[in-house]
Amino acid sequence: MHIDEEQRTVVLEEPQAAARHSRAGILFSACIILALIASVAWLAVHTTRLAEGRAGADAPTPVPPAPKVRNSEPATPATYADLPVGPATTLPFLDRAGRLQLGAKPQKVYGSQMSVAGWTVLMYEDADEPGPVWVARRGSTIQIPGLWTQPALSKDGSRLFAVQQTGDAASALVAVDAATGEEIDRLALEGTPAGTAVLGTDRTRAYFRTGIVPTPPAVPGNYGELAVSRPPVTAWDPGKATQRISLPLGYQQVIPLRRGVLLYNPGEWEVRFAAIEADGSLTQPGVHAPLPGSVADSPDGSIVAIARNPSDPGMISYGAERGIAVNMSTSEHIDLRVPDSVEKVHVAGFESDRSVVLRTATASESWYLRCWVDTGSCDRITGSERGPGGSQIHLP
Repeated sequence: MHIDEEQRTVVLEEPQAAARHSRAGILFSACIILALIASVAWLAVHTTRLAEGRAGADAPTPVPPAPKVRNSEPATPATYADLPVGPATTLPFLDRAGRLQLGAKPQKVYGSQMSVAGWTVLMYEDADEPGPVWVARRGSTIQIPGLWTQPALSKDGSRLFAVQQTGDAASALVAVDAATGEEIDRLALEGTPAGTAVLGTDRTRAYFRTGIVPTPPAVPGNYGELAVSRPPVTAWDPGKATQRISLPLGYQQVIPLRRGVLLYNPGEWEVRFAAIEADGSLTQPGVHAPLPGSVADSPDGSIVAIARNPSDPGMISYGAERGIAVNMSTSEHIDLRVPDSVEKVHVAGFESDRSVVLRTATASESWYLRCWVDTGSCDRITGSERGPGGSQIHLP
């Protein structure tokens, strides 16, 4: 059969065109698939971010698994001299002249008691007696109007919670903006401030018991103690309704954290971590750790640092470690390698998600130590030494 040049061109172009159309179709399908994958990925990322945002507020935290083996290497140092000297602390502190170092310019100190949340410092005279309170932030200090008892900062330092008497047999738990000193909200309570115990705070809420009634004096002259039967624990987020926190398995005491709580009972030497569900119930207690002499949690809420003194009850049960960092998600216990010669240790606060500052002392000297919660290693903080005749900085 004869095919002229024009027909040959048409015959050759038809398969080529088909191939081009086929490749274009494949490319188009691939683009559609990639777009779908990208959409799913975008949705997953933003859903996670939304979930994380909710978790920062009231969303429950998953129950941690059983504890893992402790990290025990390298060996714990014997004395301070075995530790390196690291940089100065970034936390707010009182210098040797008694001034508050909180930013570029030293600030005046008010009252005799202090507590810190982030870069916010609360100052007052006596937590159990009505009195003024001051809140210091970088560059400024304000006095909160009124007389207050049991003042406490939220974990992020944005709110002050305190109890104020409002009548002969009436009081209120008041939330104040720490930056402006303005009242955010108040919760009316029955009875005087002595009948309410502020247990602590998380990022936004205050935890308290109210309706506490002293037991009658056992003998003349004995002022009595609070009743063993304790009122329920309540959480209050200003602007919202209160929420009753249901303690599981007969636990009586609670230490609020940024995420979840620590539970323990009087007379026991162990605490357990539990997450808070949306309905206020607590999950089955998970991670366990020694009952703390002092405790603090990291800014991201993932690590809880516990410090104990050699004379604290329960030391034999958990060994001689002076400090422990507990991962609330993995339940791993990391021994903070405080020198064996240390006799007193206290958690001062976290500098970052992975470094915690401890106030420590032997019979003859004292140092603040910076310990890394992922390895347990520590260093001495520059400028924090106190010798036989010298002073040192002081972290609230």
